[in-house]
Amino acid sequence: MKNRPFLKAGYIGLLVIVMSMILVTIFPSKASKMPQGFFTPIIAFEFIETKAEVFQLFASTDGTIRQTMVDAMDLGNQLDFIYMFLYSLFLLMFCLKCAEISSKKYYYIGAVIAVAVLSADALENIQLLGITANLETGNFKQYLAWLHLFTWMKWGGIAVIFLVLFFWFIKGGIFSKIIGITGAWSFASGLLAFLSRSVLNELFGLTVALMFIMMIIYCLIYKYDTD
Repeated sequence: MKNRPFLKAGYIGLLVIVMSMILVTIFPSKASKMPQGFFTPIIAFEFIETKAEVFQLFASTDGTIRQTMVDAMDLGNQLDFIYMFLYSLFLLMFCLKCAEISSKKYYYIGAVIAVAVLSADALENIQLLGITANLETGNFKQYLAWLHLFTWMKWGGIAVIFLVLFFWFIKGGIFSKIIGITGAWSFASGLLAFLSRSVLNELFGLTVALMFIMMIIYCLIYKYDTD
């Protein structure tokens, strides 16, 4: 008899993919000017650091605020509350199942961090929505300050979860080992991006996305024999 212990997490993962596709169609795909090294507006917004960069991100060619971009960004961040719940639940379920199967308690660290990541992502979105709500007045300095903290709590937390799960994946077959190595690289690229904001932030984001895709596939195909 074949046992598929990660199948339920895989189903949640499929919802993560569906929600990702919806958000890709909603979030702006272009901006007049982004900080150096960035090419995805929502990633640039999450890692933005100064008021000048905010205005440049949302400015049209004539220097006025591009309201259509603001509206798209706001809608995307509002729907992102659904997305963050789904991907955090996916990570939580995966870590708990690893702990159950292996009897290794350190996988509970990943589960706890998954809950913390959900909280950080929600607080990050509140800052992003606060910035866009105050674009006209420019009174968003406090939102910008908190944004840096919550953004890195979220992204850093995800990277740490992948590092914890490295010890699960590295013991498996070829595909499993590839996931483990990718997770370790995701953590390393996140650390480098934290030390030097640049195109590394975009590459970090791409490795995180790749990890989710591979983990979801893993959940759907992983099985082992039981008595």
